[in-house]
Amino acid sequence: MKTLGSNFWKKYFQVYDALNELIPYSALLSTIVEMLDIHDGDTVLDAGSGTGNLSILITQAGGKVVAFDSSQEGMALHRCKQPTAILINGDLMNPLPFDNSSFNKICSNNVIYTIPKKYRESLFREFYRILRPGGIIVVSNIRRNFSPTSIYGDHVRSSIRLYGLWRTTCNVVKLLFPIIRIFYYNLRIQSANHFHSYSFIDSGEQHSMLELAGFADISQDYKVYSDQAILNRAIKR
Repeated sequence: MKTLGSNFWKKYFQVYDALNELIPYSALLSTIVEMLDIHDGDTVLDAGSGTGNLSILITQAGGKVVAFDSSQEGMALHRCKQPTAILINGDLMNPLPFDNSSFNKICSNNVIYTIPKKYRESLFREFYRILRPGGIIVVSNIRRNFSPTSIYGDHVRSSIRLYGLWRTTCNVVKLLFPIIRIFYYNLRIQSANHFHSYSFIDSGEQHSMLELAGFADISQDYKVYSDQAILNRAIKR
């Protein structure tokens, strides 16, 4: 089976934060934070926190975030941006190292697709176990047959509309090299997907896993990230 090793993810994370310059990516993170409905003091698990972009926004909204990720490289970058972050290195394919009902909120962005399907149902059961009654979970993932160029094209159109052609052109030039690298890495991920190491999300898949785990009030599939990802929100009753 073809897999992507730690060296791949190290290189990926070195350019990953260029996505912060993309309007669709920023809009996706803002949508997740909005749907989490953060209140001051909420304990939040960011499952697969990467370089910490989502965790930082949740902290700014008043949440107390635990950032959980398997990549030491991604977590090191997170630490540089947020020295006070609570970071835990671990694998989402294993039982999570948290007590029952530990968190008010759980979020996970563009992570589940990197986990083999045979582990996904048990992971969602773990999410249910560690979420407090009344707690909210928001999960977003890249959908099958996603198009990276659609995301970048949407950014360019939105930027021209908001900032004008000249500023957009300068931004495109600045981002050209890192975005090309990200597109290349996305192609590598898609290639690995063809060998069944990774599996992008199908319509209804997240909804089904949330339902099987016992969650209630599960939202419809929301298309986000320039319609290239699927987001669901649910509650533990």
